[in-house]
Amino acid sequence: MRELQGLIERAYETAKSGQWDRLLLEWENSDVLANRCSRYTKPGSSWGFLHQAAYFGNEQACRALISRGASTEALTHDSRTPADVAEQRGHHEIAVLLQRASTGRDTLWAPPVDPDVRPSSDRWNEATEARVSTDLFVAYGGGLVRILKATPYFVDSLARVLVGWHGTFNPPCGMEGESMLPRKL
Repeated sequence: MRELQGLIERAYETAKSGQWDRLLLEWENSDVLANRCSRYTKPGSSWGFLHQAAYFGNEQACRALISRGASTEALTHDSRTPADVAEQRGHHEIAVLLQRASTGRDTLWAPPVDPDVRPSSDRWNEATEARVSTDLFVAYGGGLVRILKATPYFVDSLARVLVGWHGTFNPPCGMEGESMLPRKL
């Protein structure tokens, strides 16, 4: 565990220095590292990787972190969200992306704290079909939804899993069992 913590801290320094291409490649090669980085908060400043990505205006990194469960609501020690950081740095499009990505803190689709659990979403109008290559655990309403390997499911534009009432995902359904997906799918 200590070794992993050291890797995360080195990755944070890589992010802080703006070496996003290098870091994104590392994350592509290690789900464990990418998942842990998505939840990491620097002691003292309370900055996370999403704050750093926003600071540098790196949309690809922002999307990668959000897809893994980084919270767009996370606050620095001086109460700034990643969107606030992006806006203050003049990255207006990134700020809008981060604001639109927010699911809120107290919803069924709030980002999970556990780095081994993927985030869910209710952005039905953004649905695209995906297939999982390994079993996937997704946060929903304080619980978990398990999606088995090779099972089709749907994601939003930030690769968060669309989950409907009672944890439905193929397709995500409303309270009456109706599909929440746009009719064109």
